[in-house]
Amino acid sequence: MSAAVVVPLVPQSYAVPLLRPAPSVELLPREQGAAWDAYVARRADATLYHLHAWRDVAERVYGIPTTFLVARDGSGGPLRGVLPLFRIPRPTMPYLTTGIFGAYGKLLADDDVYARALLNAAMQRIDLGDASYLHLKLLGGVPAELPLQRQDVWVTVRRRLESSDAAIFAGLSSGMRNKIRHAQRAGLTFHRGQADLDAFYEVLSTNMRRKGAPIYGKQFFESLLESFGDRADIVTLRHQGRVVSGALVAWTHGTLYVPFSSSLPSVFPLRASNLLWWEIMRTARGVGAHTLDFGSSMRETTGLDFKTGWRGTVVEPIGSYLYAAEGVEPVLVPKASATARAAVRVLGWLPRPIYEAVGPGISRWIA
Repeated sequence: MSAAVVVPLVPQSYAVPLLRPAPSVELLPREQGAAWDAYVARRADATLYHLHAWRDVAERVYGIPTTFLVARDGSGGPLRGVLPLFRIPRPTMPYLTTGIFGAYGKLLADDDVYARALLNAAMQRIDLGDASYLHLKLLGGVPAELPLQRQDVWVTVRRRLESSDAAIFAGLSSGMRNKIRHAQRAGLTFHRGQADLDAFYEVLSTNMRRKGAPIYGKQFFESLLESFGDRADIVTLRHQGRVVSGALVAWTHGTLYVPFSSSLPSVFPLRASNLLWWEIMRTARGVGAHTLDFGSSMRETTGLDFKTGWRGTVVEPIGSYLYAAEGVEPVLVPKASATARAAVRVLGWLPRPIYEAVGPGISRWIA
């Protein structure tokens, strides 16, 4: 009788899959911001608004509480995902959001397992009563089967930049090139440097007051420039010696962002805005950026029409993913809120010194 042949249940040539431990989600201490930024730096899909600097600015300038969540493979493991949360202290309906003042970006996580862990931790804060609702402002989507409702209110506009100033200019429409030349002939001159912050702030404040929107406060811009260091600047246009147009620009990951820009209505006929954005494109190339991000805009607005008027631009939706406590209905569009409409009427009539004094306090409620 021959000996029995024993066949192993798992042949040695087959790899045995290892079970991955459940992700650990925890609050990243403020003093570990470098670890946060190191993870962000490794992600090609990160944006300016993922940087840890926003946490410092929000807390220092507005006293906005922050919760910067990180996902790990067990406690103390390497970072596998990050989710910034800011608690906006609106008196009647405080909420958590992923960024202040037009921020947006993808949900940064190594895969859907870590992404779900981060989002579940954020939603749990609503369930525990930390805020009335959660507002995630995201490029791209979220993992399936999560109880999040999506609204599409904002978009961003991007343009890939050609390899030289001459190539960028040649890539514009003939009408756009004519508007830029018109502004140059009108005597508008370009300048770059943080010494123009006060003058730019005056232009921005004048326009926001005219629209009835609260101004952010000069300290906010000073803090942003300080936190971003050598990757942020102020650019302006002058006409007859006076700053009439300008922007705060910042760059990271090969993209130059323009979170804040403004031109006085008096120089609209001179095509100041066209020249400003042309010079911003040149600035982007000068700092090594290959893409210009025009910033967020609400759908169906004149601001969005202006941005998409530049040939080669691509519109990308910024999804608003919402999770609310029972009975809470978030209102994202200002004109849909009676309180916001009333505030617009009042702010537009306030004397300039009072407007600039109360504006920052109101801004922290609507970030």
